[in-house]
Amino acid sequence: MERAYSGEGGMSYDVIVVGARVAGAATAMLLARRGLRVLAVDRASFPSDTISSHQVQVPGVARLHRWGLLDRVRASGAPPTRRMRVDAAGVLLEGDFPAYDGVDALYSPRRTLLDALLVDAARAAGAEVREHFRVEKLVWDGGRVTGIVGRERDGMARTETARLVVGADGKRSFVAQAVGAAHYREWPVRAFACYGYWAGVPVTGGALYDRPGLAAAAFPTNDDLTLVYLALPIAGFDAFRADIEGNYLRALDRCGDLGERVRSGTRVERLRTTPDQPNTFRRAHGPG
Repeated sequence: MERAYSGEGGMSYDVIVVGARVAGAATAMLLARRGLRVLAVDRASFPSDTISSHQVQVPGVARLHRWGLLDRVRASGAPPTRRMRVDAAGVLLEGDFPAYDGVDALYSPRRTLLDALLVDAARAAGAEVREHFRVEKLVWDGGRVTGIVGRERDGMARTETARLVVGADGKRSFVAQAVGAAHYREWPVRAFACYGYWAGVPVTGGALYDRPGLAAAAFPTNDDLTLVYLALPIAGFDAFRADIEGNYLRALDRCGDLGERVRSGTRVERLRTTPDQPNTFRRAHGPG
């Protein structure tokens, strides 16, 4: 069974946003604040996690402040990072972030918190957000995208139409594939990532480590945890995943005392590892 709705001008909405995580929810919020009828859909529910190292850099924090959301990020327990230490193969640089639009710190809120916060803000602005909604195809009219067809969690098919459809559904975007968005600049995958959350590994600011064939970072996040991130050349991925935690810790041992400090702490969740880091630009617009 399929349900369809029709609003002003035969369209259900002014804008449909496919994907309601950071980019999609923020887009839906801003459009709804301008008075547009907005629908945002996502196959996930919120709060939920996703693969992400999740530092929001100072200009991004300034946007959260401008949108009236920074206090909510702070209230989530995400601590500010105002100082950065860079260790580049023994060359040490340390300093504070310069202020940008009145903001002088980056934040690293967990995606479980940041995404849900933005979804709530989109709803508060008047956008409709549908969770557990999987888009199956786009609606076309005369070479122009005019809507989506998808299914609710219960299997109910839904068709919705809009003057504009925005694809904010990530690096494996269904919308980009469906419209044939051309890749105009692309490089091979060069690195894979592995990161985890650790208790008992206090940091006074952010830390970056650069070694031949290795990059690592440590930033404070929610719940008094430290995010410890590692990137290594993609050629070594298969060997790395044969002993993920052992290889992760041995790599961190190359980063000053970071390995020792991590070993003295407690890992509170499984390590997340991914080679899926495409380096590409694609055409970002078209009719509808």
